[in-house]
Amino acid sequence: MATSATISITYPALPPREFSRNSRVHWSVLHRVQDSVVDDVLLLLLEAGWQYHEPPERSVVSVEVVLPDRRRRDADNLITCCKPLLDALVKLRVIRDDCIGVIGFPRYSWRYEKGISATEITIVEVDTDGPM
Repeated sequence: MATSATISITYPALPPREFSRNSRVHWSVLHRVQDSVVDDVLLLLLEAGWQYHEPPERSVVSVEVVLPDRRRRDADNLITCCKPLLDALVKLRVIRDDCIGVIGFPRYSWRYEKGISATEITIVEVDTDGPM
């Protein structure tokens, strides 16, 4: 798989809990959190040296959640909470879409780092000539 560009950002928190399936917040709260996430992701992208260009046809997205403690967490809830981060990448035109045909299945992982909460996102543009 030939690649043309990679960008990595570190969102300085866990994914927003308001987007958990167990959250019962009003839609206006979700909208406000989503807007805030888009602003934060844009700043992180600019700090990482990202410059706007037409998004690639396909990308590979990896998300690593850094957990601050060894509390028991539900993996699918963490993945669900990552959705606004992917939506921000689409809105900012870093990735064309977050559908399977464009990014496949994002690669999710986690690690424990005492006292640190973060979400590390890596986007790799994929050469459209090769297989995904």
